Amino acid sequence: MANSNNQLALTPEQVATKNKQMIEANVTKRLDAMRKAGGIALPKHYNAGNELTLALLELSEMTDKATNQPILSVVEPSSVAQSLFRMCILGMSLSRKQCAFIKYGNRLNFQLQYHGRIALAKRFGGAGEPRAQVIYDGDEFEYIIDTATGNKVVTKHVQSLKNIDNTKIVGAWALIPYADDPDRQPFVEVMTLDEILRAWNQGATHGKSGAHTNFTQEMAKKTVIGRACKLFITSSDDSGMYEYYTDNNNDLRNDKPEEQEPDKVVVVDLDAVPVEKIEQAAENPVVVDTETGEETAAPVDDLPEGDAPAPAPVAAPEKKEPGKTGLFDL
Repeated sequence: MANSNNQLALTPEQVATKNKQMIEANVTKRLDAMRKAGGIALPKHYNAGNELTLALLELSEMTDKATNQPILSVVEPSSVAQSLFRMCILGMSLSRKQCAFIKYGNRLNFQLQYHGRIALAKRFGGAGEPRAQVIYDGDEFEYIIDTATGNKVVTKHVQSLKNIDNTKIVGAWALIPYADDPDRQPFVEVMTLDEILRAWNQGATHGKSGAHTNFTQEMAKKTVIGRACKLFITSSDDSGMYEYYTDNNNDLRNDKPEEQEPDKVVVVDLDAVPVEKIEQAAENPVVVDTETGEETAAPVDDLPEGDAPAPAPVAAPEKKEPGKTGLFDL
C-alpha cells in the first residue's frame, strides 16, 4: 500500500491504528447516510455498529504472513471498507465466522462462509434448519426423482456402524425443509465423493487442510449443505430483505438471531471402549429418517443379511481506469 508522506515516519502498528479509525468512521457514515436515504435496509436484529467494531478488532489482531506486519497496514483501506460494507448489507458477522476477509495482493476481499450461507438461506430464502448425512460404502441408500417437481426424494438410508470409515465415503446428502411450508416436501441435495472432492479442490487448501483430513465426514456434510443452501439464496430477491428486515416495528417473520456456533465434533477413543460393545454396535445399524434427516436405531427385522472448504480464492480485482474512483476510495 502506498503511504502518504505524513505516514512514512509511522510504524506499521501506528498505520494500522490510523487506518482502523478512518475505515470505521467512513463505513459508519456511509451506512447511516444510505439508510436514511432509503437506499438500504439492514437485516432486523442486526447491530451494524457492534459488528463493525468486532470485525475491526479482529482485523487489528491479524498479521500479514508475508511481512509479519498488521494486516490493516499492508492492504488498501478502501478494500477493507468495501468488505465491511458488504458484511453489513448482508447482515453477516465476521466474529461469528459467517464470513471471512481474504487478502489478495494488496486488497482484502469479502468471502461468505458456511454459517453465513445458512443464515442467508434462512433469512431471505425461507429455509428451515438443514441436516446432512454421509453415505459410506456398504450403506443402503436409495433416492428417486419426483417427476412432478424434478426434485430428489431420499427413500432409504440404512447405515451400519461398521461402515463408518472416512476412507470409504462415497457421497453425502442434505435435507432442507421449508420454514414457511413445513408440509412441503423438503429440498434434497445429493453429492458423490467426486463432486465433493472437486468442490474442495476449488479452495485455497485444495481439501488438504487439517479439518478435511481429520474430520472428512463433517467437511463433506458442510459441502453438501452449502450447495443445498445456494438454491434458497439465489431464488430469493431483494424484496425479502425489505419486507422482513426494515427498521419498523413489524416483525413479520418473528425472526430470532441465530446462534452460529461451529459444529461440535465428538471424538471417541475406541481403544477405551470394550471390544464387545464395539462389535455389538456394529451389528445394530441406524436408519436415517428421510423426512427429518435424524438417526434412529433400525428394527432387528430390517437388518441386512450377512451382516464411507477454504475459502475459495477470490478473483483478482479489476484495475481501475486512471481518474476513476470507487465508493470507498479513502
